[in-house]
Amino acid sequence: MLFPIALMVSATVLFSLVWQSVGEQSTFASLERDGIRYIQALEPLEIALTNAESVAVRGGSAPREPLALAVADVAKADKELGERLRTEDRWTELRTKVESLPAEGAAAPIIAAYGGVSELLLALMDKVRNTSQLIRDPEVDTYYLEDGAAQELPEGIVAAAQYTDLLLSVVGESPAAQAKVADDVRSAYSGLAGNAKDLSDDIRLAVEGSDGGALGTALLSKLDRFNRSIDDLAPLMSPLSNGTGRIDTAKVVRSRDEMQAAAADLSATLLTQIDSALADRLASLSHRRLLAIGILLAPVLLGLALVVPSLVARRRQDKGAPPRERPTAGRHDPAHPAPAQPVTVPPTPWPTGPVQRPESRPSETAGSEYARWEQFSAPQ
Repeated sequence: MLFPIALMVSATVLFSLVWQSVGEQSTFASLERDGIRYIQALEPLEIALTNAESVAVRGGSAPREPLALAVADVAKADKELGERLRTEDRWTELRTKVESLPAEGAAAPIIAAYGGVSELLLALMDKVRNTSQLIRDPEVDTYYLEDGAAQELPEGIVAAAQYTDLLLSVVGESPAAQAKVADDVRSAYSGLAGNAKDLSDDIRLAVEGSDGGALGTALLSKLDRFNRSIDDLAPLMSPLSNGTGRIDTAKVVRSRDEMQAAAADLSATLLTQIDSALADRLASLSHRRLLAIGILLAPVLLGLALVVPSLVARRRQDKGAPPRERPTAGRHDPAHPAPAQPVTVPPTPWPTGPVQRPESRPSETAGSEYARWEQFSAPQ
């Protein structure tokens, strides 16, 4: 019986280790999916913010409805996931700043106000990435996709908005005023180009890590569109750099809108791809749990099949044996001999009176003496 018992104990220990490991991986992936859901709500808010900024910089009054809808979506996500991701305080601060943004005014204050809000938005994204463990994903393709979707692309959208808004802010200004912002414009485009390059590297590494396939087909075309839109923004600053000519406002707005549309399309695809990969991972972990249960049941059932018949046979054998009689008092039981009792011989009393000597008898012959003892039997 030792072998089946040892088999069942070993299988149980291995099952507990596998179950614990799979549980930790499932918790990790579930937390990552929560982070992706939160970032999916933040991306439309970023697009709405940069669109409102562009309208305000051109001197128009930015519509509040798209921004209000994006804020409501993030508030809903934060209500559901904020406690787990520890984002409640940061979101409260960001929401307060968004709701107090000016709808119109001078270009410089508008750019400064919206720039501060964009920094808070990027900081909130970093918080989500850290608390949801997205920055520590063990899979190569998912890790690089996350880095591109939750860091490089959002930073690129902010850099593109800063670049185009600076161009629009100096439309109609004197060459001297335009020269003052030329360095800021070049710096903004340099940051935008750097983000676009890092994003391309992330997607390329993700495609290589997943051996291409559907991942490459789904992303490369959208990435090409985004990169083309970034390249189209570069010539817009030529009049500012050369100090000749004037900035074409309509062309800047069209190029910026195309970049925003390409970025939004690429962001949605990236985040959907990451969420799909995490969902597949959770499904695989669930299958591993079922497999672990099956592997546990096999040795346990085998052990029971070896142990139970032996126990049943022994029980039947014990029932078929004659019952042992309990020895009673006064009965001799060879299996359980009674303890020897000491025999007490009463002492012979010492005579106190005069000692009487036996009377002497006349001697008898041997024959008469023999006849005298013959009347007794041998035992007597």
